[in-house]
Amino acid sequence: MSMPPPGEGGGRTDPLAPAWHAVPLAELAERLALDAARGLSTEEARARLARDGTNALAHAKGPGALRKFLRQFTDVTVVALMVAALIALGLAFGESGPQTFLERFGDAAAIAFIVLMNAIIGFAQERRAESALRALETMTAPSATVLRDGVEAELPAVELVVGDVVLLAEGDRVPADVRLTEVAGFSAVEAALTGESTPASKQSDATLDANTMLAERSTMAFMGTYVATGRARGVVVATGMRTELGLIAGMLGSVQMPETPLSRELRRFGVQVVLGCVVVGLLVFGIGLWRLEAPVGFLFLVAVSLAVAAIPEGLPAITTIVLALGIQRMARRNALIRRLAAVETLGSAHVICTDKTGTLTQNQMEVRRVWSGGRTWGVRAAGPSSLEPGAPPPVLHDDELGEHLPALVTERPSLRTLLEAARFAPAASISGEGDERRLRGDPTDAALLALHDGYRRFGGGTHEVEPEPVAELPFDGDRKLATVVVRVGGRVTGFTHGAPERVLARVRRVLDERSGEQEVSEARLSALRALVDGWAADGLRVIALARRIPDSAPGSAARDALLRAYEDELTLLGFVGIADPPRPEVARAIATARRAGVATVMITGDHPLTARTIARELGLLGELAGDANQVVTGPELDAMSSEELARRCADIRVVARATAANKLRLVQALERAGEVVAMTGDGVNDAPAIKAASIGIAMGRAGTDVTREAADMVLADDNYATIVSAIEEGRVIYANIKRFILFLFASNAGLVLAVFVAAMLGWPAILTPTQILWINLITNGLPALALGMEPVHLDPMRSAPRRRAARLLTLRDVAWLSAYGGWMGVAGLLVFWGWRPGAVGPLYEHELALARTLAFTVLAFSPLFHSLNSRSRAHSVFELGFFSNWRLLGSFVAAASLQAVAVYVPAGQAVFGTAVPGARQLAAVLAIAASVWVVGELHKVVLRVTGLRAPLID
Repeated sequence: MSMPPPGEGGGRTDPLAPAWHAVPLAELAERLALDAARGLSTEEARARLARDGTNALAHAKGPGALRKFLRQFTDVTVVALMVAALIALGLAFGESGPQTFLERFGDAAAIAFIVLMNAIIGFAQERRAESALRALETMTAPSATVLRDGVEAELPAVELVVGDVVLLAEGDRVPADVRLTEVAGFSAVEAALTGESTPASKQSDATLDANTMLAERSTMAFMGTYVATGRARGVVVATGMRTELGLIAGMLGSVQMPETPLSRELRRFGVQVVLGCVVVGLLVFGIGLWRLEAPVGFLFLVAVSLAVAAIPEGLPAITTIVLALGIQRMARRNALIRRLAAVETLGSAHVICTDKTGTLTQNQMEVRRVWSGGRTWGVRAAGPSSLEPGAPPPVLHDDELGEHLPALVTERPSLRTLLEAARFAPAASISGEGDERRLRGDPTDAALLALHDGYRRFGGGTHEVEPEPVAELPFDGDRKLATVVVRVGGRVTGFTHGAPERVLARVRRVLDERSGEQEVSEARLSALRALVDGWAADGLRVIALARRIPDSAPGSAARDALLRAYEDELTLLGFVGIADPPRPEVARAIATARRAGVATVMITGDHPLTARTIARELGLLGELAGDANQVVTGPELDAMSSEELARRCADIRVVARATAANKLRLVQALERAGEVVAMTGDGVNDAPAIKAASIGIAMGRAGTDVTREAADMVLADDNYATIVSAIEEGRVIYANIKRFILFLFASNAGLVLAVFVAAMLGWPAILTPTQILWINLITNGLPALALGMEPVHLDPMRSAPRRRAARLLTLRDVAWLSAYGGWMGVAGLLVFWGWRPGAVGPLYEHELALARTLAFTVLAFSPLFHSLNSRSRAHSVFELGFFSNWRLLGSFVAAASLQAVAVYVPAGQAVFGTAVPGARQLAAVLAIAASVWVVGELHKVVLRVTGLRAPLID
């Protein structure tokens, strides 16, 4: 048997390859060189597998563990610290004389420890996030039923080749792109590929154009989709990356993942800080060298230490820890983070582009409206959710009067008959008992079955005679009907449901509330069709229910005889309108997002009317005046020029009939407009847009592997409300990151000022290199970490998100940190000057050690007191609650205790060169250090009294 020409096997790599959905069945076997009755031979299948490769999507190979670990050392501040450690190490080797290990290598060891701990924390968190993600990767088709050598066999799906004949049944995942050759009531759930929320009915012999849209290719079943109902046989026409899923997955290679706002700001800020620190260090070294007041090696080490002090070396580690803790909090709220920076990026999101099915809605069809006997009834708490443990039964109410009538259902014969007929839904079933009862099968039939189940649960059907099944005519794409024939009390009845236009074409009578079955007139049929159109305009999928009680049962059980007997001359029982209802918490979450300045755009493959109705119900179309420009379709988006899309993208709130290319184009337009975009999705058609967005969000339950790999965050519950919660958490995290950055730079500014001014004045070194590093690591680092976990003070969702171009530190921030940093630096200089060598006695070395110890202590304790100011720039620590951040108080005590060890313990004195101060000296120094907190409290009092305190500044 010969193989098909190159390009036809995959069907899409060659521009001349056929559109398989449009190829007539008569030509299929010839084009693919196969025997449709026997399938491929084992030898031929092996040859094609060797030629085309396995039937698997290509996954980008991630970096190895070593590369991931080394990647932690690429930050500019970390590189600067590593250079400083190498310099300190070189100077240590050049020193002579009796010194302990810590005295000689303490500076280099301290810097190296900080850098190593930062790398370990970042690496561990990245690995943890990947482990959580791997636990979600379940979208595979492990096996497929294939016809090989004329025998049905169960084979691994990865071994499928073009030309294989596969058999598909309800519940199966389609293992490759398949051209259907035989179908029986076959439909597939294609939401992962097309975005359509309802199953797509399939046919084998439909005549389609080569340019038919993907969602309308009824002769095809696509890789990664599910079989909703029926059975089918087909021929594999594309595998792996040549499938429709594979083509979309391939688009990911051309999409670059954007840099997150936090990463960009920290990188830019880090470069500026490092350059400034180098300049300060060179100045100090130059001044000391000019005065020749100390050995060159010591001066160089002081300059390096000063530069290191100005660089907040705790910044990368503390940022990583704060983000990691944020990840843990988000995980408890069902948001799994893949990249650390994505935690904060959510807080700066301006737009959420979200999928509809399963994210905004419950991804389960339920009956929302019933028409029977000339009256319309609304349905509440119906659908599959009514089978959940503890859920209430459905409640029917009159749409016009708002009257709740659950007790009156049994008094209305036509309504009761319709509710009883809803049980005859052959493509769905209820499994389990008690709290374990669950619906399975076709979503439409499941919704009907749930309606009937709820009707019986509140007592409406307790006296029914259990029907005896006689025959079943399953739904198919040609008839668009399904019929169940049953015997009830000796009478055989056929119950039919399906598309309203098909049922109404066969209706001869209508069940009337008062007079029973009445002949239907053409005028009545027109009114019924108008009713159906009105429901469809409201976004409902309308199903008609009817029955037929023949005068005599057909003499044959053949399908044609049953069709004539039970699907002709029907009596209409009524209509039900079904929909995928919104999640109850989503409307509130959308309102919260809007209040926070975050717009929501719903992107779906659904019909525009359905999309518009859901959007109105959720409050999406209430943001702007009118909705004419807020709802667009994929084809309309394609027709827009780049300039027009740039003008309109900010107003768009709904995109219906959207394709993968539409989603990607909209996201890129919003990004170019300066918006920070969060894009959610579950299907492979969402993956390119997810990767292009500032923050990509994949679904954990319904999502595909390709989508999750492209995403920054995975929703374990597939819920839009979780995204809004994550945005709130992201804003809190950013506020805390900025809080400890301001604290660190204010404290470091005090250090730099004290050392720099002392050098300019020709004083001896005010601090030793080891003392500088100790302050930076302990008395600055511990409170900074605690500030990174500061609890929420105000509602973070009351203000608009910061703009993409916003600086990490504003001029107001710089003025604030400079003022308090200056206060702490001056305090250190005054203490050193007050006990400077020669001022109080002849013992120079002892005086120098004491002066340094006192300056060391005030510069160590000042940041501890300033950390109380840094909790809020507007609110007093007494307003916030002195003990509300117990971690900060703990860090205060821990840092103070460690400082006492450095001053009073002999081993600490040897390492840090400290002398024991007297009680009065210590009390005076602590009072001076505490003055920074007193000044901060007075400043906040002035702000409150004068009314200058901005309510949203925290």
